[in-house]
Amino acid sequence: MIRGDEKDSTILQHHCSVLASSIQAAGQSFTSGRLVQRTYLDLLRRIWCIMSGITMHLDHWPDQMELKLPISLAFRTALTDALTGLYLATFHEHEEAFQHELMVMDLDYYKYVKTIFENTALEMPEADPAAVEQEIAIRMAELSRKAEHLLQVPGGSQLKKPEMLREARHYGLFPSHGGHTKQLTEKEMFNHIKAHPDTAHMAYMYLVQRHLSQQHHYAPGNRDFIELPPAYECRNWFLALAYITDISGALMAMLGVNQPIRQVLGESQATLLAILAERTH
Repeated sequence: MIRGDEKDSTILQHHCSVLASSIQAAGQSFTSGRLVQRTYLDLLRRIWCIMSGITMHLDHWPDQMELKLPISLAFRTALTDALTGLYLATFHEHEEAFQHELMVMDLDYYKYVKTIFENTALEMPEADPAAVEQEIAIRMAELSRKAEHLLQVPGGSQLKKPEMLREARHYGLFPSHGGHTKQLTEKEMFNHIKAHPDTAHMAYMYLVQRHLSQQHHYAPGNRDFIELPPAYECRNWFLALAYITDISGALMAMLGVNQPIRQVLGESQATLLAILAERTH
C-alpha cells in the first residue's frame, strides 16, 4: 500500500535519480543534431532539471509536509514535457511536419513576447512617452522580423492559423477529425495522443497531468486539493514518474541512445509499475 511515507519517498527519490542520471548520460553523446534530435534533447534536458529538483525536495519530504505542493507542481511540469514529447514523436517519420508542429507551438510564445513589448511602459515608468513609444516600435519590429514565418503578412500583426502553418499533404497525419486546425494546447495534444493508434495506450497520463494541474491553478472548487492525504498525492507521483520514464526511454530510442542506458530506464519503469500494481489498495 502506498502510504506517502519515508519509504515511498526513498523509492521515488531513487527512481528520479535513475532517470536524471540516464538522461545526463544520453545527452553527453550529442554535440549537435538535426531539428528532431535537438527537440528531443531539449525536452529531456528539461526533464533532467526537474527530476534533479524533485530528488532534492524528496530528501526533506515527508518530514516537511508542505513540500507536497512544489513536488506535485514539478511532476506536473515534467509530465507536460513528456506529453509534448509523445505528441511530437507521432510525427517522427515526417521531419517537415514535425517542424510545422514546432511552429504552431511558437504561436503562443509570440503572443507572450508581444504582450511584454506592448506593455513596455510598465518597465519605464519615468520615461518620456515618446521614448517609450520608440522603444516599443523597435522591439515590435525586431519581433516581427524574427517571427516573419508566423505572420500572415510580413510586418503585419495577424498570426497565421495552425492550418496555414501545416501543409495539406500532412493533414492525414492527424487521426482526430479537424486535428490539423487545432492550436497545440495540452488538451489538443491529449486528443491527438488518444486518437493515434501508436500512442492511445498512453492517454491516461493526461488525466494524471490534469490532477497535478489542480495544484497549479486555483479555483474555489479545487481549494481542498492542497489538503489531499500524502498517500493520494504520492500515488500520482508514482504514476507520473512511470509515464515520464517510459516516454523518456522512447525518446532516447528515437535518438539512438545505446541500449544499456535504455535498459536501465526500462527496468526502473518495470519496478515502478510493479509497485503501483502491488501497493495501490
